[in-house]
Amino acid sequence: MKLNPLQSLFAAGMAALLGYLIHTLTTPSGSALLTAIASGVCFAATLIPTLALKHESAAMTTNLRVLSAVFFVAFCISHVCFATIGVTMPLYVIVNGLLLLLFLATLSKMASMKNI
Repeated sequence: MKLNPLQSLFAAGMAALLGYLIHTLTTPSGSALLTAIASGVCFAATLIPTLALKHESAAMTTNLRVLSAVFFVAFCISHVCFATIGVTMPLYVIVNGLLLLLFLATLSKMASMKNI
């Protein structure tokens, strides 16, 4: 498995900008800084594999990218909903933390497989 450094940098920049977008969407009563950092981490964790990851097998590369893209969309929906509706921070952290851990566990398991 290889990671393209230039595309990784591009994905991290996109994640930072999306994190700032979530920061601006956060309701005044919410914790905007925590929301921005958490969304930036979640977006980076999904965008980097989507754009910059390459596996030895072309089919596995496609599977990893599709998995990452699906979780990226899930994180987009989650963060925008939480930012605009304004829920409590413990719920925000728990839901997005579980989603991120589920994504990382699935990605790790898929990346370690040799055959599809």
